[in-house]
Amino acid sequence: MILSKKSVILTLISVLIASISGMGVFAYFPRYLLNLNINIILIQLILTFFMFTTLVFPPLLGKFSDNIQRRSIFFKIGAIGVNITFFILSFTFNLIFIIILLLIYGFFGAFATLKFVLFSELVESDNRFIAYYAAITALGWFLGAFLCGIYVDIFGIEYFFRFLLIISLINTSVIIFIKENRSLIIQRYENQNNKSLNNSNLIEQEEISRSIYPSLFFRNLGVRPILIILAILMFFHLSSDTEIGFLIGVNFLIQFFLNILIGHIITDKNLKWIMIIGYLLSAITIFGWIISTNFWSFLLFQILISLSFSMFSTATQIYISQNSTPKNRGKYMGFMSTSSQLGTFAGGLMFTLLLVLYSDYYTAMWFMVALPTVSALIILVKFESQSK
Repeated sequence: MILSKKSVILTLISVLIASISGMGVFAYFPRYLLNLNINIILIQLILTFFMFTTLVFPPLLGKFSDNIQRRSIFFKIGAIGVNITFFILSFTFNLIFIIILLLIYGFFGAFATLKFVLFSELVESDNRFIAYYAAITALGWFLGAFLCGIYVDIFGIEYFFRFLLIISLINTSVIIFIKENRSLIIQRYENQNNKSLNNSNLIEQEEISRSIYPSLFFRNLGVRPILIILAILMFFHLSSDTEIGFLIGVNFLIQFFLNILIGHIITDKNLKWIMIIGYLLSAITIFGWIISTNFWSFLLFQILISLSFSMFSTATQIYISQNSTPKNRGKYMGFMSTSSQLGTFAGGLMFTLLLVLYSDYYTAMWFMVALPTVSALIILVKFESQSK
């Protein structure tokens, strides 16, 4: 049952728009810094510390929202903060100010994690709708990479923050109309489970397999530092920003369809193996990025990474949503986000160190290939599904 069709639809629209601006930052900010003649090692270090802001706050915000039982107020504040940050970045070319503003953007961006928590509560953790959320997110990432690539080709990389500001303002105009009815959410959960959420034992009960956290950490430790500079790697071999934007975005366009499919086929029995295969495909993709030299080879491995992410990420979201309650879901989703971002942060530091030692992206990437395989092994040995 959907508790509020209007809020569900508005949330999906907001997710689509927010993903467009988020992918614009992710895909083209490294190019923006490169255009300012920043050293590639310093670029990697700047992006690494940007990820630090996105890993610290999600569990704190999730826990706080669990305690006060409010979700929407957080991501509304976050949207306003992002708007202000993009506005200032549109007129700033000083590297120190850019770094400070990027950290502020990461802080406000972390508030958006509560959007999925509210959505999962509004759709009562339905597999299909959680998959739709992931699919819409992926579609937004595709549009963000592709449209931002076209914009950069036309207006230049130095002005891409103005494009992101316009998109972000549109998102805010949608977010302000999203409503949440906490009393209805709590009542529906208690009626379905014949339990009272005032029971402290239920609130504190550990129902989530801890193996999912290190698996997310090691996968992102190996993959995300490369994804951050993927546009630069493609720039070494391709000349068109529109072509680069399509290659980055097609990954997420494919995820749009895969997430919907996985949401319909995933069960408690196959969830574990979907995670394992997803992680192994990430390891194969890193190798693929190393050997890619033209449009078609990059396209092949972008297809593989989209399949990888759709499998392990959607499975993990469904698992957490179905094994948590409205009293602790924000905390667990926060842990999921932090595990991913902590892996990204640590991977960024590791990748920066490798660049210092070898001064070459491709040599450094060889050290990252085994890390997603570690994730698969952790799930294979330690994970046990406990879906209710």
